[in-house]
Amino acid sequence: MRGRRISRARSTRGGALLIVLLVVLVLTIVGLGVAYFTQLEDQSSGNIRLAKTAFYAGETGLRTGEAALTQANAIGIGGSDVIQGTGTPISLPGGGAQGIPLDVSGTLYDRVVLRSGSGTSDVATYSLYVRNNAEDPGNSASPIVDTDKIVNLISVGQVWTVASTGVGGLQVPGRLLATKILEEQIRLGTPGESVAPQEGVNESGTNTGQIGGNP
Repeated sequence: MRGRRISRARSTRGGALLIVLLVVLVLTIVGLGVAYFTQLEDQSSGNIRLAKTAFYAGETGLRTGEAALTQANAIGIGGSDVIQGTGTPISLPGGGAQGIPLDVSGTLYDRVVLRSGSGTSDVATYSLYVRNNAEDPGNSASPIVDTDKIVNLISVGQVWTVASTGVGGLQVPGRLLATKILEEQIRLGTPGESVAPQEGVNESGTNTGQIGGNP
């Protein structure tokens, strides 16, 4: 009789131990799942923040480029002068002519660093390029000439890690985190006027972006 009670007690303890182990296993799985999805959410939020920062950097570049082209036109530097620049051109998403670095009176708008708030872990920059609009008959000339006083302005907004602090307290870009490319047409004869894209025209390079890549 005593032997049966001992056997029954051992069986009960064994069953309770098994239940406890199963509960611990389930809680562990749930905890790992919560941690995984939290990490994914943080990563997604970080990517969205980087994309927005690159977009706003590109927008800043467009507004700066508009002012630079307007001033250049006012002093006699026309569209043909800027699209025939000597800088290294870049290929843009969507095809079309390559972008020529914007150089106005010796000022090259290449990786212009935007001032960041103190304590930030990344830095934004923009680079400006120009190319002739696809509808201009001057594209058939060699070299290409601007005959309609309309050029395409491309702004490459980028976000980088901070490598160090440079002259004037500006951060020095390190590793590339995100890129956003914006493009618009500018009518050189009217200050601040952008041209609405024509129907059916390929707006190559317009409003494209990527995370952690080069343009």
